[in-house]
Amino acid sequence: MKETNIQPGIQRIDPAALARQLASLNPPLLLDVRRSAAFARKPFGIANAYPLFLDAEPPRIPDRARHTPVTLYCQCSGQASSTRVALWLLEAGYSNVSVLAGGLPQWEAEGRTLSALDLDACSGNWITVPHNKASTSAAPLLAEAAFLSGQPLPICRDMAVLFVDMVDSTPLLLHEDAEKVLSLVQAFMAPVVDVAAHHCGDVHDFEGDGAMLYFAGPGEALPAAFALRAALAKRRVEISDLPLARIAVDAGPLVIGRIGTRFRSGLSFIGPSINRAARILTLAPANGIAITEPILKHAERTDPDLHGHFVQLGDGHRLKGFGDEPVRVYLAEQ
Repeated sequence: MKETNIQPGIQRIDPAALARQLASLNPPLLLDVRRSAAFARKPFGIANAYPLFLDAEPPRIPDRARHTPVTLYCQCSGQASSTRVALWLLEAGYSNVSVLAGGLPQWEAEGRTLSALDLDACSGNWITVPHNKASTSAAPLLAEAAFLSGQPLPICRDMAVLFVDMVDSTPLLLHEDAEKVLSLVQAFMAPVVDVAAHHCGDVHDFEGDGAMLYFAGPGEALPAAFALRAALAKRRVEISDLPLARIAVDAGPLVIGRIGTRFRSGLSFIGPSINRAARILTLAPANGIAITEPILKHAERTDPDLHGHFVQLGDGHRLKGFGDEPVRVYLAEQ
């Protein structure tokens, strides 16, 4: 049975309903949405699924009529990657698009089998996925749609957070005129928004010369951190006086709910990982990415290429508000 809409035209489908559809005479086109490294680490998925390499340029899918039912799943329990691609397909004219509720983790949690995927199944009648990475429709998909659709608030979820800010921006704020400052902040934040959406995250808040982003987990947040650093470096080639950036990533349980009144309200994220990420951000040098030990251990399992960039920063750091227990911080310098 299909569940609530995530976005107009996109449905969530539970594993039992998908299993029945796959066993029917007219099964949907099933797409497994991941980055290449994720397929390499775990080349298994739901039987008869086609791999959609999210980081391919361009992504490709089997050529089917636009009215063909399409179901997507990803490794993110929040359906972030699959919802993003589902939006692309809707914009391209596909009329019957679903995403698997809970993604591949939920499929496995219910004891359903996995099969080896044909990762070379890109020959024959395959087409480029019609998509626009900068599409404004992707911006609101995460918290309000993919992560929280149909969920009563407040809710507690494990998520990853990323902080980014400009380094040494105070002289800029003091000595440049308002128009120049605003133009530089806008130029800085444009890649922040684009990278967040491309890695299935979203910007929760802009604050002065920085921003807080959130993701379903470290598997999305850490690659986004490296991509953001690269995107900002490229932007500085175009705008020489754009300040350098520093980035911090942490993860953990967040309480998500609305605050305010009926006249003005907003979505709020509350949890120790937010405070911890904000504290370790100050330890990162220009162009540095600071992470905590849980992020490092996750990267060792899922992103070994990124894991190798990090070295421990000192023996441990006592962070304000976190007691006397030192927090291990790891840094990837450029």
